[in-house]
Amino acid sequence: MLLVLTIAVIAMALVVPNFSRGLDSVRLQSASREIASSLRYLRGHAVSKNKEAEFNVDVKTNVYRISGRSKVYSIPQAIRLRLITADTEVTGEDSGTIRFYPDGSSSGGRVTLEAGNRRRLVDVNWLTGHVEIFAEVEE
Repeated sequence: MLLVLTIAVIAMALVVPNFSRGLDSVRLQSASREIASSLRYLRGHAVSKNKEAEFNVDVKTNVYRISGRSKVYSIPQAIRLRLITADTEVTGEDSGTIRFYPDGSSSGGRVTLEAGNRRRLVDVNWLTGHVEIFAEVEE
């Protein structure tokens, strides 16, 4: 009986950390897809309404807002956010905007999401407004 319990404890010690890393990976993937979806929505909104649309990010509080909606979207605190955007779109020390124009173009930028040694990059092309997700793993 003692041998069975010892084997069970060893198995749990190996499985639980791997499960936790897998859960972080799923959260990271979900958050990056959510951000990319919001950016794509905004591009379409700017084109269809023929007016500028904004994606506002606060990396300190892990929240973002999109123009035309009052909802504040939050990203889990376990995920670190970073924003690269045009100098004219920096709205504070920890915040900035990616802007979409009526012709489909944008101010361009990148939202980086990090959890552990995994990183997702959500890029917005300034010329076309195209949104793409890239995955990186540090080793």
